Amino acid sequence: MASIEEVRAAIAQAVDKAGQSAAALQQAADLAKDAQALLSQATEGSDQADVDQANAQFAEVANGVDDLQKFLANGISQAENISARL
Repeated sequence: MASIEEVRAAIAQAVDKAGQSAAALQQAADLAKDAQALLSQATEGSDQADVDQANAQFAEVANGVDDLQKFLANGISQAENISARL
């Protein structure tokens, strides 16, 4: 059976990994926003429906990342609470 300190260390590792994934998600959102800006600039003045759809898809990535980061933040908080109770 693991000691309390071993459990706390494992929880700390989980929190660290979750923090790393949050940073990676933020980078993905930033890249998607950059892609959207580049596409928007390249297709400025276009009245093609698929241009608007493509821009909307890139915007949706950023929105999805926001949701995922909220889940991660909640998970991190709960993990930290578990560790604090040990």
